[in-house]
Amino acid sequence: MESGFSDQVREIIEPYLSSIGFDLDAIDNNVDEGGRRGTAVFYRGEDCKIQVYYSSREGEINAMIGPLDAPNEHGLYNQSRKWHYFNDFADEPKLPLEELVRNLRDERANFESTPKWLEWIKRERIQRYFDSARAEIVKGS
Repeated sequence: MESGFSDQVREIIEPYLSSIGFDLDAIDNNVDEGGRRGTAVFYRGEDCKIQVYYSSREGEINAMIGPLDAPNEHGLYNQSRKWHYFNDFADEPKLPLEELVRNLRDERANFESTPKWLEWIKRERIQRYFDSARAEIVKGS
């Protein structure tokens, strides 16, 4: 993925983040994942930070939110415990495993390529949960 991932984040997700007051803060295209390399792109807003990351070890693309003092380190490996998934604060019912698996099968097409996955992250994580996640991050700061 290397810099290609960060370029795609900047193209697909950054325009939305810019529209809600976030600026690019840092890019780490060399996250050490025990021999494999991941990428994290960090954005800073007025009262919180967002990162969009690719984990080669986990085969995952995702986004996290944290307070302004969260370090610019890949959230999966950062020891500060300041980075949180956007849906960590969602007040939604917990679905049974069978229903989760069925939903994932239905959404499989969203993960067929990096651009599709990033569009899904923007829509189903950042846009969907930003207000509630931001409120909790700011309250906890």
